[in-house]
Amino acid sequence: MSVNTVRKYVVELKKRRLIVTESTSTATREGHKHNGTLRYTILPIQNAVDLHNQRQLRRLEETTEQMQVAKKLVDSQEHPA
Repeated sequence: MSVNTVRKYVVELKKRRLIVTESTSTATREGHKHNGTLRYTILPIQNAVDLHNQRQLRRLEETTEQMQVAKKLVDSQEHPA
């Protein structure tokens, strides 16, 4: 896989809260610090399930609100004051 492909999927996994990444550093014999590699931690699947459920509920609430506004608009056009 290309570096960009891997990066894209890592970003997606982080966005879905399936993994977290942490930068590491290394020291040379002379004591100079250098960037190390990324440490990947796999998170419990329940985190991702909870996030998915929250997003779905938010979408449902938004859709319900839009439908209520549309119904009020139709009602006001059918029965003007």
